[in-house]
Amino acid sequence: MSNFFGAGGPAAGIGPRSVTLQLTAHAAINKGDVLAVSPLVNSDDQFYTTQLTASGNVSVDDNRFGIFVVAQETIASGAKGQFLVSGITDVLISGTPAVGAAVGAKETTKDLVSVVTGTKVVGYMLETGANGTGLQKVLFDGWNGFGIRHIA
Repeated sequence: MSNFFGAGGPAAGIGPRSVTLQLTAHAAINKGDVLAVSPLVNSDDQFYTTQLTASGNVSVDDNRFGIFVVAQETIASGAKGQFLVSGITDVLISGTPAVGAAVGAKETTKDLVSVVTGTKVVGYMLETGANGTGLQKVLFDGWNGFGIRHIA
């Protein structure tokens, strides 16, 4: 299998590999929630905590330059849990983006939405979004993203 950082795996097509990590939840989190990784670094130069998505280019976690993750389980505030940083996963979606639509982290909420100008593209829909009806499959890359939606 390949991941977003290199090639390999099958001779044809893309076979993304899921990359997960363990972080401490800044608040109660549900499976499929999208969060930013806190820019606060511990003494060992590691990032350990999630935080709510922000905007306005005010910190590392904003919608243009941030690192984003998707919760892989329900996690209590202050507890450690598993988060996906890249791969195919089930994500909370706002709105009804179509299959193949680019999605980004929505400001101050824990979901993905069709991207607006200046937002980092962190995923592509693998099924049509169904606003408020559960989780949808997304090809997700919260580390690098797939670029920025520029002014049309």
